[in-house]
Amino acid sequence: MSTESTHEAQRRPRISAFLALSLDGFIAGEGDDLAWLAPFSGDSQEETGYAALMASVDALLMGRNTYDVVRAFPEWPYGDKPVIVLTHRPAEPGVNVAFRQGALAQVLDELWQEGARHLYLDGGIMVRQGLQAGLVDELTLFWVPVTLGAGVPLFAGALPGNLNPVSSTLLPSGLVRVIYRPATATPA
Repeated sequence: MSTESTHEAQRRPRISAFLALSLDGFIAGEGDDLAWLAPFSGDSQEETGYAALMASVDALLMGRNTYDVVRAFPEWPYGDKPVIVLTHRPAEPGVNVAFRQGALAQVLDELWQEGARHLYLDGGIMVRQGLQAGLVDELTLFWVPVTLGAGVPLFAGALPGNLNPVSSTLLPSGLVRVIYRPATATPA
């Protein structure tokens, strides 16, 4: 069965996650600090695969904490791609930003019905939920050669056991990009 027909049967878009993390598994330092990533930010969007990812996704789906961190960046990193934020806190929609409530699987079904076929899942809690529920089809991790000792963990103590590495690349900055797919996923 092809990936597309698999997702049609599941009634959900294909899900890709794309994150940097320290060697000890943190995606942000204490207080959501991301300054530790700055020395490793010299790779182009083409080298990292970010440009290809953004060209292929219909929208981004993230949690409220990630949205609050990202909207404080000097530049909005998602261009004009639609961003859907899952939150229970009140929020005002903005240009290309919508807010929703509900369980991840329910929201994915709604987005499928609205025509979304490929989503970029962003943020630690969202990605962790997606991995735990078996909803992430491709996980791209950038292993950063630092240890933080504390902060926001990606896996919260438990690594998913069903991920297979399908490729790895050493980037000029020193990051190691590893693309993982669930053991049961078919190639995209």
